[in-house]
Amino acid sequence: MQEHRINSAFYLSLLEFLMNAKQHLVAIGAEFGLTSIQAITLMLIDESCPRPMKNFCTLFHCDASNITGIVDGLEQRGLVSRQNDPQDRRIKVIHLEPAGKKLQQDIIERLDQDSGFLFDPLNDAEAYQFVGIVHKLAACKKPAL
Repeated sequence: MQEHRINSAFYLSLLEFLMNAKQHLVAIGAEFGLTSIQAITLMLIDESCPRPMKNFCTLFHCDASNITGIVDGLEQRGLVSRQNDPQDRRIKVIHLEPAGKKLQQDIIERLDQDSGFLFDPLNDAEAYQFVGIVHKLAACKKPAL
């Protein structure tokens, strides 16, 4: 296993980047009438692979009642629905409804149009590589380091 040595400047830079990206998403979500946590939740729903509600509890480090409230708000707007997991009917998964998919796409389009400032320091090759690295890291179930 390769040992990684990362200094505090890296974590500061990473957190700064992530917070800027989050604030950008939150601002765009607000334009569509979403709370900050609703915007983040909506963007984390993969149409092809619905997530169990419990996954959101783990991801957000919060109680199930918090996730229930977030999903209730999205469900009232017709953006998502709760469905039984096909493998385990005791588990509820969050399914993206057509209106939710449309809103998710609208937000992604706005992020693509308006997020140049996040990637201005990168040339096209670096931006492509960065996207690949982020996808790879996001797929990890455990901390990579």
